[in-house]
Amino acid sequence: MKLFLQKTGLLLFLVASALLLTVTAKFLFVGSQYNQNYQAAFLDKIERLKSIDEPKIILVGNSNLSFGIDSQKLQDSMGMPVVNLGLHGGLGNAFHRNMAKYNIRKDDIVVLCQTSYGDDDDDEIHDYTLAWITIDNHLEYLGIFRPEDYAGLLSSYPTYLKKALYLRISHKGNLDYGGSYSRNAFNKYGDVIVKPAISQLDFSRSEYNYPPPTVSDQQAAAINDYNRYVASHGAELVIASYPILFSDYSVYTNDDIIAFQKELEEKTDCDLISDFTDYLFPCELFYNTNAHLTEEGTAIRTELLISDLKRWRSEKTKN
Repeated sequence: MKLFLQKTGLLLFLVASALLLTVTAKFLFVGSQYNQNYQAAFLDKIERLKSIDEPKIILVGNSNLSFGIDSQKLQDSMGMPVVNLGLHGGLGNAFHRNMAKYNIRKDDIVVLCQTSYGDDDDDEIHDYTLAWITIDNHLEYLGIFRPEDYAGLLSSYPTYLKKALYLRISHKGNLDYGGSYSRNAFNKYGDVIVKPAISQLDFSRSEYNYPPPTVSDQQAAAINDYNRYVASHGAELVIASYPILFSDYSVYTNDDIIAFQKELEEKTDCDLISDFTDYLFPCELFYNTNAHLTEEGTAIRTELLISDLKRWRSEKTKN
């Protein structure tokens, strides 16, 4: 037994030493190679979030927000600073919710705009290599991850390191390739404002035939936990709709969306401020995925959100 423990201890020591050497080599030799890509906007979004001490509106969700909100118009209409934390669906819902925790304060309004609430989202990070690329050398943000993320992070680190090493050796790291997927495509609020016409897709095809949205008990429980966290900091969490592609190929009906909204209201403790059927958008309002909006779609969606928030705030004042 003693020999087994000694061998186990030695193995753990060797693994820890190898990991330490690998991380050290990454910092000293490879360095950061993703300073100008889309994911690097994470740093700017967090810095804006941390810089605002007054009551603010925090938009939480994936790229449906970064490609679908005019934050300046929202800010001007609501009279509150806006931080758009929308980033990438591959990071998962929990990652985006945890981003906001870096500075939730009294009287903030946290607006949750997830695009998935069902069993298709197990509340895990979908792409751990992408998660590493997002924080890159900024290990001060490791706190965004939960204990259940550690195994995935460890197993994906070699892939992340290999990709970064390739960029370092080939001198292709930290380059701005332009277009919508670069750090410079974002404005100061966290909105993507560069949308080249060449990326416009035709969504009126059967491959964009998605099943009706659902609400899993796991997602509802996670949102309710998040609501308690937000409330403990004197802020309020509300759920707003995401843009929903609605075409001749859609397998869901208006009634399906109403049923989904009712289920979401019943299972979650926070206020749901949108009528999701208002957000059934035609194909021509989408940009390069079924979650990203054109400039016209962004303007319409922003007006809807402003109306939702003003109505909700008016009702709260009356009560």
